[in-house]
Amino acid sequence: MHAAFVDELGPTDLIRYGELPDPVAGPGEALVQVLAVAVDGVDLLLRSGRWVNPVRFPLVLGRDLVGRVVSLGPDTSSELRPGDLVWTNTAGFGGRPGATAELTCVALDRLYRLPAGADPVTFVATVHPAATAQAGLLGRARLAAGETVAVVGANGAVGAAMVQAAGTVGAHAIGVVRAAAAAGSVESCGGVAVVADAQGAVAAAVAAAPDGVDVLVDTTGRVDLGAVAGLLNPRGRILVIATRTTVELDLWRFYTRELQLVGFVLSELTVPELAAAADWIGEQWPTGRIGAPVGVVWPFARAREAHEVVQNGGLPHRPDGAATRIVLVP
Repeated sequence: MHAAFVDELGPTDLIRYGELPDPVAGPGEALVQVLAVAVDGVDLLLRSGRWVNPVRFPLVLGRDLVGRVVSLGPDTSSELRPGDLVWTNTAGFGGRPGATAELTCVALDRLYRLPAGADPVTFVATVHPAATAQAGLLGRARLAAGETVAVVGANGAVGAAMVQAAGTVGAHAIGVVRAAAAAGSVESCGGVAVVADAQGAVAAAVAAAPDGVDVLVDTTGRVDLGAVAGLLNPRGRILVIATRTTVELDLWRFYTRELQLVGFVLSELTVPELAAAADWIGEQWPTGRIGAPVGVVWPFARAREAHEVVQNGGLPHRPDGAATRIVLVP
């Protein structure tokens, strides 16, 4: 089979596209013919070695895939059958086989049915941001009907998914973007857009929220989270999903206002939590309430170029300012 892979961790020029032996499914696994793969920022962290994680070389790149079941491993019982369309969002992590290959093996407890009629390319672009929104915003941060979430960086894939997820539970979303040209992307997801830089993002969101802000999500990692405790409603939650910095916290405000600082990493979800996110995505997809725009579709052979584009922040944007995603196909 052909695949995009590395033989050691490091920069993008280590990415190769070539032949590897066809994989063989073991017990509890399915052999999957890959149809589409999304390129995530976490793929870059793993490939570069910045995220220390068990790996096996050659390391095939990619986590999110849509594919077709070829066969099941020996002594394996499943409702899935050869020919079924399926997806996963945890390939290539924790020592598991990666996604950007013509064939890969996926553990059945991490493999989900593709919603009927879903296009593999558009669906695979959605699963990472949508799972982050469901498990992070609705799960960890417990956003509820009638509450308001402020999403900084709301025109990115994850930010847009947060805005979309808020609408599915009857909550309100204020999307903060840096440029007025990106306001349309927030509104198309069902949120109210405000324009502000990172330093003024939370204050601008609070000013636009009649009942204040209950949950804050900074998808950019640029907001000084230590300076926003006094801006949130009592019992407010700050969901930390993107940061590599340290901040000084006013613990008295956290204590007296019963605030919570909640860390979230999609890769740390348990198998049941992943399944719950998958069920939610499967329920929401037919309604059209979730989705991420695809910017370009390239062959697997351009995996190196795809990693370079994502690494350099060169993802194409729609006219309304929404950041689009790169999808690779065989």
